[in-house]
Amino acid sequence: MASCGGEPAAERSAEDEADHIRQFYELLSSSMEMIRKWAEKIPGFSAFPKEDRELLLESAFLEVFILRLAYRSNPEEGKLIFCNGAVLHREECVRGFGEWIDSIIEFSAALRRMKIDVSSFSCLAALVMITDRHGLKEAKKVEDLQNRIITCLKDHVTTSDGGEPGRPNYLSKLLGKLPELCTLCTQGLQRIFYVKLADLVPTPAIVDKLFLDTLPF
Repeated sequence: MASCGGEPAAERSAEDEADHIRQFYELLSSSMEMIRKWAEKIPGFSAFPKEDRELLLESAFLEVFILRLAYRSNPEEGKLIFCNGAVLHREECVRGFGEWIDSIIEFSAALRRMKIDVSSFSCLAALVMITDRHGLKEAKKVEDLQNRIITCLKDHVTTSDGGEPGRPNYLSKLLGKLPELCTLCTQGLQRIFYVKLADLVPTPAIVDKLFLDTLPF
């Protein structure tokens, strides 16, 4: 049955769905560029071979995307603040992100409860990027930098508020967030796969490459 304007409701619904998918892809694509610029500022990152820098960036992108989004956002208000500065509410994201967005909001609430300061967050984000990945040309260099970042994080939390008696095992709790990020990353890959399968909107090349290069199989 056509609407008053003559456009069938099913067509409007499909176009509306496509708009949400375009928004989803745009948020991922623009975040990739922002995260690339951020990664280049990590001390020591530029010393890695170009192939290793690309491998680290693509392998860690979704985890860094989730961590930065969760850290910035306000889960109590359902407000999400993306890398490109976009501020959206859950209702504006859910049709593009699906259930993945609720998992990110839950993770955001968990980070808030930990009261992570900006220095600890910066080290944690760097650790997500600087980690051993299959296919690295200079894995030892990456491992050395990873160890330096862990030492910095440990020094920081033991000499700041994180070292107070009221926050035992704070370092372990921080590092315990990394496996959770891996799980959320897998959910993100599943969402991208589902959206690609629906084929409502062409997948941007940057997202397509990210998806194919990050698959765990």
